[in-house]
Order: sequence, then C-alpha cells, then structure tokens
Amino acid sequence: MTFAVILAAGRSRRTGKINKIFYQIKGKPLIFYTISIFEKHPQINKIILVSRKSDFKKFSSLIKDCKFKKIKAVVEEGKERQGSAFNGLRMVEILKAKPGDLILFHNGVNPMISKTEISKVLEAAKEYGAALVGQPAKDTLKKVDKNNFVLKTVDRKNIYLAQTPQVIEYELAKKAFEEASRDGFLGTDDVSLIERLGMKIKMVPCSYKNIKVTARDDLKIIKCFLEKNK
Repeated sequence: MTFAVILAAGRSRRTGKINKIFYQIKGKPLIFYTISIFEKHPQINKIILVSRKSDFKKFSSLIKDCKFKKIKAVVEEGKERQGSAFNGLRMVEILKAKPGDLILFHNGVNPMISKTEISKVLEAAKEYGAALVGQPAKDTLKKVDKNNFVLKTVDRKNIYLAQTPQVIEYELAKKAFEEASRDGFLGTDDVSLIERLGMKIKMVPCSYKNIKVTARDDLKIIKCFLEKNK
C-alpha cells in the first residue's frame, strides 16, 4: 500500500499576504491541483493532509466539494516542516501501515509533478527503500563567503536540486523520524533523515516544471503552467 502525506501548512512568509496554498487559479485553490494528481494516481491508496489548524474548515469544504475519496485524515502541523511530516507519519501508523508499505511525502505547493514521475519514484523506493525526485543543476554554481564574495566555482556535475515527492519504506521512515526526534536532528528534507542512517537513496530526475512555490513570482509561473493545462 502507498500513503501520500501532503504537507500543506506553509506560512507563506515569502509570498507576502498571499496564502499560497489557497491561491486561486482557474477558480480553484493551488492545493486542489496538487491533491488531484495523487487522487487520480492508481498507485496511491490513501492521502493524509497536514495543515494549520486554522485551515481545517477550508480543507473540509474542499474535500467535500471536490469529492476527494482518498483523503483519510487531515492532521495538524508540527513545529517545523519535519514535525509536520512526522505528524503525517504518525497518522499513517494509525491507518495500519505495514512493513513494505511506501510513504510518499510531497509539498502541497508542488502542483506540477507528473503521473510518470510519481510512478518512477515509487518504483525506485520499492527497490532501494528510499528515493526522491530532483532536477540536474544546469547553472554555474558559485560558493561565496559571508560578504557574498565568490570563493570558488562548484562543479555542477552530479549535482541535483532536491524536490518532492520523496518516498520512504514505512519501517525505514519510522526509524529515521524517531531517531531524528530523539537526537534533536533537524533535516532540510525527508530523505536527509535517511542519509544520517547511512542508507542509500535513489535520485530520480524530474522536469524543471516541478517547482516548489516559495516566492510571489513562483505563483505567476505556476499559474501560467496550470492555465495552459486545459
């Protein structure tokens, strides 16, 4: 079985007063497009949304109005993104996940992931235990000092920009999140918790369209992509 944990509790600090999760595109909130991808994917069995408590009513209405069938729970966010993912994982446990099941973590503001990319990252995680999608670095990388003076050019060969989904086998995810919580370790993404266990993680290349909406300009880009997907 595959569980999708969709993280939809961002604070939208870099988009100003715009709540990017509920930013309207073609009459639907951005999160609608993200959920729809996993709702329609045949390999996704159950969806858990992680949200701010203040947004619970909005999500309840969205689930009802859009007739989403796979969403089994809406859980409250954690202190950090990692805490939110851990809360989603705890709900997966309540929903009777078993060893061998796959847990897919995805940012609610990445609505441009494709069905094929999801299938490929699930296949890789099934084989290797953990996998993520990412984009090969295509620009020249510069390392700078604290005053923004260039120290050196970093070889971009074999460098990827990590994105979501990130998929981890259930027992491995449980071990990684529990140990990180116990040790006070805060990773920058989900699979970084697997890295610290010394496990291998498979990178699956994905389209450059699969961006995480972070800044206001990203909303314009995503709106353009989604409006073209008619």
